[in-house]
Amino acid sequence: MRKRIVRIWDVPAGGLLPALITVASAFCIGGLAGMLLAAQVGGGGHDSLAAYIEGYLAAAKSGSVVLSPGLLSVLWESVRWPLFAFLMGFTALGVLGIPTLFAVRGFLLSFAVSSFVRMFGGTGGILAFFAFGITGLAAVPALFVLGVQSFAGARELAGRALSGKKGVFPFGRAYWVRCALCAGAVALSAVLEYWAVPALLCSAAGLF
Repeated sequence: MRKRIVRIWDVPAGGLLPALITVASAFCIGGLAGMLLAAQVGGGGHDSLAAYIEGYLAAAKSGSVVLSPGLLSVLWESVRWPLFAFLMGFTALGVLGIPTLFAVRGFLLSFAVSSFVRMFGGTGGILAFFAFGITGLAAVPALFVLGVQSFAGARELAGRALSGKKGVFPFGRAYWVRCALCAGAVALSAVLEYWAVPALLCSAAGLF
């Protein structure tokens, strides 16, 4: 009997493209909302945000930021988004929960980056890249892979729940291979967050 080669791009019967469009749209909508809110913050909110960022930069210049991140907090920050996306793929409620998760993630990331840019212009963009972009290069693609396949699986479960039909379990071997690859990417993101990002921020803080 010939062994079947596992292809990591195998997806549930519902297909990949609709799931990708859904989660990407939710992420972009959240990102746009975060950008608009950062642009509209004024008065006391603007002053508080400026004071927070300036205090963070002062801490970075003094080197105290290097010692600030705890290992558990870094792990939670790196793991929580992909973990929630992964778990919601095993329930039909993921059809609503996963787009909501991506909208919130896009909002928070966009708001943070936009706030840095608004306060410090192009130089703030450099700082935002060091703070969020270095880890995001590994974490965001992993989140999208998990989110897309989890949404496709949740949609399959929801369809079966509504129709009352039974079928093959939608999470095959390729599903778990992709999960393992994403776990490696998230682990790399956590390592960068813990060791590389604080040092880069301290170096970049001297530009301000």
